[in-house]
Amino acid sequence: MPTIKGIRKAAGQEGSIELGDEKLLRRYSLEYLVIADNKTQGPIEIWSTVGLPRVGVSTYSYAGEIDSAAVCKRKVPKRDPKQSLVWIVRVEFDNDPRSKSQENEDDYPEAISRPPIISWDSEYGEEILHKDYSTPPKDVLNSAGLPFDPPIVEPVIYPVLTVERYQAVFSPATILAYENHSNSDEFYGADPGHALVAKIAATQVVEDAVKLWKVTYRIRFATEGFDAKPLNQSSHYRTPGDEVLHAFIKDKVPYIGNLKSDGDQAPVGVTSYGDFRRKKRVAFGPLNLE
Repeated sequence: MPTIKGIRKAAGQEGSIELGDEKLLRRYSLEYLVIADNKTQGPIEIWSTVGLPRVGVSTYSYAGEIDSAAVCKRKVPKRDPKQSLVWIVRVEFDNDPRSKSQENEDDYPEAISRPPIISWDSEYGEEILHKDYSTPPKDVLNSAGLPFDPPIVEPVIYPVLTVERYQAVFSPATILAYENHSNSDEFYGADPGHALVAKIAATQVVEDAVKLWKVTYRIRFATEGFDAKPLNQSSHYRTPGDEVLHAFIKDKVPYIGNLKSDGDQAPVGVTSYGDFRRKKRVAFGPLNLE
């Protein structure tokens, strides 16, 4: 993590005394020389360097001079334009209760203790339209009672839940265990098979001078679920009790016909659908997202 290599008084109003409303106002500025670990570290990591004064908490102290009434009001990191690992952090103190300051660092909970940030948005996809929206719904078939080729598709909306939080540890194994898997138990009110982990992303960051993982989970929801329910049809059918396959043929021309759930030839206009689990299901509980 970044380290402090030096400290000096900053040019400006250090030690200045102003006559305010029935009190003397004192302002000080110090500059800290901070060396980053690598070029990717930015002002947030530098701002949190261990040893820097804490905004709203620390008071002025330098070279034996102490002013316990002058509180740290802000820290401003600035990278040295000629040395990418070198930062100068200007730290300002004063005893003016009316002066604006950055957030009090003691009032701001540690990153790992903060509640997750939860948001909702949506994504669009396409699915084959098996039934229309009339009342009652009709199967989407041509006048011969067969599916259209190519099939008719419709745009569908997937509500998407995003959960962002800080974690002390993260393993890529979590991605393999959950991404592209659906829920085996109820999740956010969704029945099993109706929620899918669409994306897990983790970035290592420095917060509160500690290396943590900032992890984002995206969960996609589908009204009809993520199981496959294809129209039950084939080039052949099987009569009950008969293991022999018979081809669908009309006027000596083979065609794709509809099947009943037992594999027999379905009457014209009668349809059935298969039901296949397209995604592996896992319990989302261990992720602690609810």
